[in-house]
Amino acid sequence: MLNRANEQKKDTLEKLRGGDGLIGRQTLIPPEESCGKFKMCSILTLEPGCSIGKHGHNPDAEFCYMMEGEMTILDNGTEYTVHPGDAWFCGGGAIHYTKNNSDKKAVFMAIVVE
Repeated sequence: MLNRANEQKKDTLEKLRGGDGLIGRQTLIPPEESCGKFKMCSILTLEPGCSIGKHGHNPDAEFCYMMEGEMTILDNGTEYTVHPGDAWFCGGGAIHYTKNNSDKKAVFMAIVVE
């Protein structure tokens, strides 16, 4: 299944998972076209001050890859600052959140798998 860049759905999510502000989402592969494997496969953009609220993953899991900017993440109780090239994974009931505390946009890929 090919999903060309100019055909990918782009939308905006408000207060995602109880977070702050608006999150830009570019859907790379829609769930209905992933053979039941992805709940989400997207590029997410957080403007300064925006966040995705605290939430867990179980039985699903989430893989993220930082592409641009920097963010603060909570990874199962510990906060980290992530930069381009950093990757993280949340599953097994672990809790996480994502915050853009910088003065530039933050862009990362997020894939939530069943």
